[in-house]
Amino acid sequence: MRDFAFVQIAPGRVFVGWGPFEQLPFRRPERPAFYVTDFFLDDAHPWRHPVEWEELSIEELIRALPSAIRHPPSIEWDSPSIDEFAPLFQSAQDAMQRGDFTKIVPVIFEHGTLRHDGLLAHLLSQLTLLPPGLWAYGYAYKNHGLIGATPELLFRAEARAYRTMALAGTAVVARAEELLTDAKERREHRLVVDDIVRRLAPFGNIEVGPLGLLRLPAIAHLITPIFFAESGGNEKMSFAEMVRRLHPTAALGVSPRTPAGERWLREADRGVKRRTFGAPFGIEREDRTSLALVAIRNVQWQSDRVRVGSGAGLLAESRLEREFEEMRQKRDQVKALFGIEPARPAALVGQASFRSAS
Repeated sequence: MRDFAFVQIAPGRVFVGWGPFEQLPFRRPERPAFYVTDFFLDDAHPWRHPVEWEELSIEELIRALPSAIRHPPSIEWDSPSIDEFAPLFQSAQDAMQRGDFTKIVPVIFEHGTLRHDGLLAHLLSQLTLLPPGLWAYGYAYKNHGLIGATPELLFRAEARAYRTMALAGTAVVARAEELLTDAKERREHRLVVDDIVRRLAPFGNIEVGPLGLLRLPAIAHLITPIFFAESGGNEKMSFAEMVRRLHPTAALGVSPRTPAGERWLREADRGVKRRTFGAPFGIEREDRTSLALVAIRNVQWQSDRVRVGSGAGLLAESRLEREFEEMRQKRDQVKALFGIEPARPAALVGQASFRSAS
């Protein structure tokens, strides 16, 4: 199967690039390229130039892979325990007590073993069922890749204007309205809004929209749309410059952005290896129109190993059990969206589940 990458550009429509890909530290101005990097932006060659590209419907993309096997995959999952997360949680609490930062977002993964082929085709087929509010994206290179459906837009650019968002604060969808009055969730969300405004304000005019709710299957988030217009006297920021200004927002990184916070994130990553999880994933076209997503809510694989990640925004008032449960809920949403949930043990039948709460 050919290597490919894609990103959703409109409801039901994707921009697809077909390999082989030329990987460079810059985008060739005469060609579109995908921007695929790691969370810490350490990749010196993030631009991937396809040899061919086209706009397709998701159904057409699926049909372009005729040799793929299409049946639900069998995955044996190994769920993380709260005891694995507790040291990360306590380390973050200790750092906040020292005054190193106010908020930080650790990440953990649930790992699985694929028992037969067909994962890629199955994940792509599920994209035809995505609800509004999610952006599809992904790639497949040789024996590894990822397919995701993120609710979070890093930015969308046209001319000298950008649309971005603050997305933070999570609850099961049946209790979505409680987010609007939950002091911890409101404070976490405000830190993200303030971080984005602080990072962009020196370069143009910002309009912060009203606080609202993004309701997705099973879970909901607080969301604030933000519009940014560059000042006329400055040269237009490049895609990479805009990425560096915004990423990682306080929704995925640390607030305030301090050296101590970045050290904490990098040290935590030694035992997690998030790689592309939460990183910018996007496309820039020949006319410099561009789209950058935040690569969350995805399924990653390498050979027969599969994983799903999730993060939680920790504040001083956070509680271990609540944050661990929020992370599980996010992973369960991904597995439900992509139809890769494990069969429930008989002992659990009839018990309350996260999906029943939706």
